[in-house]
Amino acid sequence: MLQLIKYLKSNKVTKSRVEGEVRDEQGRKLPHRNAFVLLRKYTKEFFTLGTHPRMIALSGLRGVGKTTLAWQTAYYVYNNITTEIYFISIDELNALNATIYDVINALEEVLGCHLYELDRKIMLIIDEVHDAPNWQRDMKILYERGKKIFVIATGSSALLLHNSSDLASRWSVIRIFPFSFTEFILAKSWIKNGHKLLFPTKGLANSLKQTLFYSENFMELKELLQSKQSNISDYFSNIERILNSKIQDLIDEYISYHNIARFLTITNKVLIMRRILELFDRILIKDIEEANQNLRLIFMRILFRLALSDEINFQTLSKEFRIKETEIEQVITTLNNAEILNVLFPYGGIRSKTGISRKIFFMSPSLRRALFSRIYGYSNKLNNTLRAKLYEDITAMYLRKYLSGEVSFGYGKKKNPDFIIETIDKPMLIEVSTGNKKSTQIVNFPDYRYGIIISSKFNNITFDDDKKILFLPIKWFLLI
Repeated sequence: MLQLIKYLKSNKVTKSRVEGEVRDEQGRKLPHRNAFVLLRKYTKEFFTLGTHPRMIALSGLRGVGKTTLAWQTAYYVYNNITTEIYFISIDELNALNATIYDVINALEEVLGCHLYELDRKIMLIIDEVHDAPNWQRDMKILYERGKKIFVIATGSSALLLHNSSDLASRWSVIRIFPFSFTEFILAKSWIKNGHKLLFPTKGLANSLKQTLFYSENFMELKELLQSKQSNISDYFSNIERILNSKIQDLIDEYISYHNIARFLTITNKVLIMRRILELFDRILIKDIEEANQNLRLIFMRILFRLALSDEINFQTLSKEFRIKETEIEQVITTLNNAEILNVLFPYGGIRSKTGISRKIFFMSPSLRRALFSRIYGYSNKLNNTLRAKLYEDITAMYLRKYLSGEVSFGYGKKKNPDFIIETIDKPMLIEVSTGNKKSTQIVNFPDYRYGIIISSKFNNITFDDDKKILFLPIKWFLLI
């Protein structure tokens, strides 16, 4: 206990510690992710009004910036609300052979009272919470006792963070996705200039998202998009001028290498791909503890197979890997929950959605790009078929982030669109390409509100009024 009390006292956040955690090696403040706005809101409302949530979990793929977000929130609290903040690293806690429950008891000694008797509000950061033994039970105890404590916990695996029914009603899970393109541009401008940051027009992302997914009909979609052309053109012009790079080159850099925050300052692309392959090993060995040990041996083999795949069938994979269909499904589900994969179900009724086919994307296209490097080498050049898979990955990531269960894929013998979005009265359809893709997959669909063909070859928006199809540049889509 004495050792743990000493640890807590030494990990009470100081001004120099919190300043150091939110700055780079040159002393520049790290730019905020979009999620920081929500974290600041929750924090401010708890400390000023006592409102919930008061326990937040940041979940997501390793390297996306969860711990940095927690420290940036702590920086805001330290400078505006209270300096009584404690940081707990579970790696360090495990080295001390202590649990979160031990921390609760030691914290009461440090504070001089039981947590339920605390007469002031404080903040606690718990990093990599899922690595602690009995963390779900102990976090529930902390929640029940510490009504005056604002807690931010980080964890790399959604598999673990969503696995407790006891905690589901107590904490709020915020999923941290890989960078959006506008976050990448903001970070890129920060690296280049430090102070001259490139922000998109305020409210543009939400407005564009509302327009693309929720317009009542094609003519409304067309009218609203045309009204945004000037603001979007100005933003792209500013990017090219300040960063001295073409938009398409930046998009390719973003999609292939720099959508995961941890790798943003690494310019060596071979090194990035090697680090990502190491990331796979760390996730599979450390995060996916619940998986059957025998299945874990074939996880990487399946990932390499999926990197070259589009739609998959459990029966086919079962025969290929000589394991049961249920085990294949378990592997795919585990990788999806661990935020390595992004799995879509086929469009249709209950029978379709519970069938054996899935369409597999990677949560970050950089994950697939790294797997390509093991198969095809480290060359920057990819053929159109492989590059198209990266574009589909980033599109699927955006759709999962903003629409979740409303997204499926066309299933059947006929050519169907890549994505089917079920909003309002009729579905909208999306087809993704790296070329000048034709509209066959959309017009063959029996009844749709409108279709969108997204491609890197399009420079401006164009419309086919008769077929109700929007031809959308990928650079526009990436602004949502």
